[in-house]
Amino acid sequence: MPSTHGALVVFGSGPGVGRSVAAVFAERGYEKVIVMSRNAERLKQDADVVRSANLKTGVDEISVDIGNPEQVQESLKKVDAALGDTPLETVLFNAARTAPSKFFDFSPQELETDLKIAIIGLYAVAQWAVPKLEESAASGDKTPALLTTSGMLAKDPFPAMFSLASCKAGQYSLVHSLHKEFEPKGVHVGIIIIGGSVSDDSKVTNARNIAEEIWNMSRVEQKKGHLELMLSDPAYEEHIKTREKRK
Repeated sequence: MPSTHGALVVFGSGPGVGRSVAAVFAERGYEKVIVMSRNAERLKQDADVVRSANLKTGVDEISVDIGNPEQVQESLKKVDAALGDTPLETVLFNAARTAPSKFFDFSPQELETDLKIAIIGLYAVAQWAVPKLEESAASGDKTPALLTTSGMLAKDPFPAMFSLASCKAGQYSLVHSLHKEFEPKGVHVGIIIIGGSVSDDSKVTNARNIAEEIWNMSRVEQKKGHLELMLSDPAYEEHIKTREKRK
């Protein structure tokens, strides 16, 4: 029996959210899953995990430095080749550099690198993906989606990580604009805001639960998707309450 789902491409795979999303989508019957990151050794491990989730799913791994625009374009050609005739149904943009950034030790060049990953990289991926997702939408039997992971820094910036916060705020704005333009055309564009650490000990923000919620978000009927999914862990909420009391 042929697969009822097309292809998933994960930009920014890794042992947390990216890998878990890829595995869940494979479990649910995606025909192809393509995982991408700059760490080739870890990428192979991610691909092996996805293959073990469903032996019938075709899995490809493609190395890419999202912060290098020229390399992104070359990698997208490889993705096109890997897709073949399989329709693109879901794209997850999960790429980010999460290192601390201290005023004013953090250089403008480092800030530029972060912006290239989070904003320019996302825009390049959207420019490539949305026309393909519109084709999938036209088929009538798919729920095409371009989804981006984010965090509370998008709305509540923290000085010690101002660069990441700036990037996440910019991503939120870009995703919002894409949502307004393409949701009415049948391509769901949304953002997943994760409040709390991604760990097995987290009740809400463990990688498996996040992946399940992203799966649910991707399955929303065409033209009826929501811009934002908020996943806030109780431990994070308690931390915020404690911080507010100290002010």
